Amino acid sequence: MDFIEEEKLIRISALVLKEMQGRLTGEERIFLDSWLKESALHTKIYQRCLSGHKQREAYASLRYFETQRNFDGLKAKIAFPSKTRTVVLRRLWPIVAAASVLIAISGIWFWNKGANQQLNERLVSINDRLPASNLATITLSDGRQYQLNKTENKVVIDSGGIHYSHGDQVAAINAAVSAKIETPRGGTYDVTLPDGTNVKLNAGTILTYPTVFAKDKREVTLLGEAYFEVAKRKDQPFIVHSKNQQVRVLGTHFNINAYQTSAKIKTTLLEGKVTVKELNRGHQVTLLPGDQAVNSAANFSKRAVNVQQEMAWVYGKFNFDGKSLREVMDELSQWYAIDVVYKGDIPEVEFFGGTFRTSKLSTILKILKDQDLSYQLTDDGKLIIEKNASNIRKGGQ
Repeated sequence: MDFIEEEKLIRISALVLKEMQGRLTGEERIFLDSWLKESALHTKIYQRCLSGHKQREAYASLRYFETQRNFDGLKAKIAFPSKTRTVVLRRLWPIVAAASVLIAISGIWFWNKGANQQLNERLVSINDRLPASNLATITLSDGRQYQLNKTENKVVIDSGGIHYSHGDQVAAINAAVSAKIETPRGGTYDVTLPDGTNVKLNAGTILTYPTVFAKDKREVTLLGEAYFEVAKRKDQPFIVHSKNQQVRVLGTHFNINAYQTSAKIKTTLLEGKVTVKELNRGHQVTLLPGDQAVNSAANFSKRAVNVQQEMAWVYGKFNFDGKSLREVMDELSQWYAIDVVYKGDIPEVEFFGGTFRTSKLSTILKILKDQDLSYQLTDDGKLIIEKNASNIRKGGQ
């Protein structure tokens, strides 16, 4: 399911709420009826939304979602003697109903293909981790090192030195001929290179670049993931080195995913044209917008992709479409700075859908939770994953 459909689900939730409030227009009634006729599942969810019991369940579930922080105060108000509680609940009913609709409908989006059942909402651990924030370090070739300000999100390198986007200086260039900007796991930052190229660094990424580019080319080295918006210079190609690959452009927008822990390098083009060269065998492909080069030890190929889904991280979202449990956990490990530990075999689970990267880890685990797996987050940042004991016993019978 792509992110355009997500907007449709939000609209449906609003229409169901308006119907419960008696404010649905004729045109909206037609749209809602059409959605209900699309599948039996839609009708089932619609009936779930109208259930008072399910509304109370949905209301209670909202305590896990940090986007609904104001509900903590409302919950306290509901904990009154019965007569007062009834009055408060009546006053808050539209909000509770809306919560019921949103949670019930969003259940369509997060689905476990392997188990073919809706993901349940159990959470094993009370520990939590916040999403990545603005964390990065710049190291100059002369040995100077600077921890970047957490209240900023971008640095610029130009003839005046290194400074934040609003002008405050980080460091003078002096004798340094190159710089390395590094985001840790749980960190992200943006940088503008000396030629005006903008680079967005994902968590756990290292970008090395000269403080002044050569006249005939612009070369950088990447380990991790970054989105590039390359400034156009006809006679000065921009080259990105990553593992056993080289990407060459003149001016374009593209993304490279080249984490050390991944067996594949993925290069995705949004705008312009790029040449991707695999260095071990010397193979080369040219990408056009919507193309992705996949470089692994066994294969080097080009394919068409859904750019919006592939670039979900740039848009502030996780995309879990078609990803295995290990792939999803590798991504969460970088973003939340956790170490994933598997007890026993890694289950063959495939996910689709996604959610916002601003969510706390508990929210993500709540979404990804399925009846066959247990998640436990320890105090030292280890996420332990194993099959539920009941299912292990069943498998051994």
